[in-house]
Amino acid sequence: MVRKLCFVLALLLIPAAGWAENMQSEQDNSPEGRACRGDAHRFCRQEIPDEFRVASCLQTHRDQLSRACRAALEGHGM
Repeated sequence: MVRKLCFVLALLLIPAAGWAENMQSEQDNSPEGRACRGDAHRFCRQEIPDEFRVASCLQTHRDQLSRACRAALEGHGM
């Protein structure tokens, strides 16, 4: 479970620095990163760039996440 959580956190961490300054400057173009980017901003903006808090926040809002993000999380056992 920790390994899977770290994978999702890494997906969110890569663009986190760019999100803080300019959403367009650093982009995670992986399918999972694209799937959850909007949800991370919608539900967890205040947690960025802390990847552990973002992942926890996404788990808290699991029922409200987009289908694509939910599928990406489920695909990694979360």
